[in-house]
Amino acid sequence: MNVSISKEANERYREINGASLRKEFMSNALVIAAVTAVLKDILENGLANDAIATSMGDTLVTAIPPDRISVGSDERPQLNLFLYQVSQNRNADWIGRDRPESHRASALSSQPPLALDLHYLLTAYGAKDFQAELLLGYAMQLLHDLPVIGQEMFVNALQRAAAVSSFGVLSQALTTVSIPDLVKGVGSIKLNTEFFNMEETSKLWSALQTHYRPSAAYRASMVLIESRQPGHTTPTLEAALPQPLIEKVTTPTGEPITAGSMILLQGERLQSDITQLRMVGRSALLKPKEVQPQTISVILPSDLLAGVHGIQVVHQTLGQSLSPLSALESNVASFVVHPLITASVDQAQPDSEDLYAATIIVNVRPRVGKSQRVFLLLSCVSTHPARIYPFAVQPHDADADILHIPVTALPAGTYWVQLQVDGAQSPLHPAVTGEPGSPQVELK
Repeated sequence: MNVSISKEANERYREINGASLRKEFMSNALVIAAVTAVLKDILENGLANDAIATSMGDTLVTAIPPDRISVGSDERPQLNLFLYQVSQNRNADWIGRDRPESHRASALSSQPPLALDLHYLLTAYGAKDFQAELLLGYAMQLLHDLPVIGQEMFVNALQRAAAVSSFGVLSQALTTVSIPDLVKGVGSIKLNTEFFNMEETSKLWSALQTHYRPSAAYRASMVLIESRQPGHTTPTLEAALPQPLIEKVTTPTGEPITAGSMILLQGERLQSDITQLRMVGRSALLKPKEVQPQTISVILPSDLLAGVHGIQVVHQTLGQSLSPLSALESNVASFVVHPLITASVDQAQPDSEDLYAATIIVNVRPRVGKSQRVFLLLSCVSTHPARIYPFAVQPHDADADILHIPVTALPAGTYWVQLQVDGAQSPLHPAVTGEPGSPQVELK
């Protein structure tokens, strides 16, 4: 199929899109600070809602060099996030496919995007016994349960930073840019734990020239910084036909996404003559239920495993024979499928004085894959504050929809039951008038 683009159309396209992209370029220099700000925001919100942190009093979360933190007898409970290194990301060949806005920007620039990995040191402080260990353990669990930092989290964190004067120069900088445009340039960030041996740890802390404290290292991948140098390339057909862009994946009611439920894809340029959806890891395309320029609704397959999944919008082009000729694909948007469970108790009996052992029977939908990481979380609602008891579930030889999970050393009481599969937790259903919430079990 031959398509020609007039010189006037190309120039008009370059004029319109070049103006909007120059604004994104100006914003793009803030992406490093934006990643640090969203990580700081995640830690602050997590600590504010956690009973452990509350029991230690006012806990501070900062993002400053470690040598500026006061240590000694007046040392306070504190978490510090320090960007100690920036390195080149060498796996950036998918930039154009995953981030169409960056791909479109590159067409108007003489330089390719600068792809970076950000390396952070998360350090815990505390003058009393176990304060630093408790803070570091909770912060590591919080970040471990975060598979991907998506655009919605960036928007929320940066809007709070722009409104709070304690963020200082960042607050002022954010008032000069469009936060949604800035977030489009950031994309989704994957956070990975980095483990150092004693020699590497010693070298790092020697370079910091301050007292060592319990720490963990993380790598945020990948952050793009676009060039502001104007390019001299001629707009192409690909530039004149911009790719669809998924910005957000939700459910119509705002409830957690489950297998077989309807989801909404929100973004730009989502509608075409033939619009289909591709789940990452699946060859068969999904047919949407309804397609609009900025929203697509679709029913998820009922056999999706719990955990993180990716989805793309696929625009197909017809040839003269009316058969699919080519396809234009969007970025990959991630979402989490939560398991649904019911639970009961079997073989409950005293384990020791005032403690019980039992087998918790959990019916789960969809099935749990044999290679998935599974935890049983029991939250005792008979105590205040509620205490959570986690139990690792041993791997199975095959996929399973019924799990028999032994538990020990539990005090008598009523427990909320949740299952965590590859980091995705089953939702709790609040109580209604005259009936208890679910799922619950009771040990007595």
